[in-house]
Amino acid sequence: MGGKPESAPASSASSSGGAAALPPITTAPAPPSANATVEATCAQVISGLPLQLGPLPPRTIQTERAVAWGDPPIILRCGVNRPADLTPGSTTPAVLVGDVYWFRTSRGDADVFTSIDRAVYVEVSVPRKQSYMPLPTLGTAIAAKLPAMCAVPEEGKPQPPDDKLCTHRPS
Repeated sequence: MGGKPESAPASSASSSGGAAALPPITTAPAPPSANATVEATCAQVISGLPLQLGPLPPRTIQTERAVAWGDPPIILRCGVNRPADLTPGSTTPAVLVGDVYWFRTSRGDADVFTSIDRAVYVEVSVPRKQSYMPLPTLGTAIAAKLPAMCAVPEEGKPQPPDDKLCTHRPS
């Protein structure tokens, strides 16, 4: 299949072709949601993700609302909780990459980037041993499916009103 990459299925992306298949991944699921909007929004986000992430092949992941690529695996989970450190007055800056604002934290041997300006929080865990940086590609794919719904202060620009700031949005 040539041309534009196919979209990743919700949670069953698997390796194909001549390469040996990597073992399935099990990771902590995104928090359960009784909110049908979160489920539908995450399905929309995941449907727009690339099957192959740059040079990284898809991985089978046995977790709902999650997709993974490569070895060590980059794992995307949709519908996660708001990052604990994302509070009004937070000193951790958000970075704009791939048309999405990401909030960076650490977990074990990975950097964790959480999109903070969309209708749902989308978390991307990138192992420090992984040489490929997925945020430009993933941010562009997420932005194509979901519009921004809050603002992040930018240096040299007027401060958005408090009720429009991502740090003030409901959890």
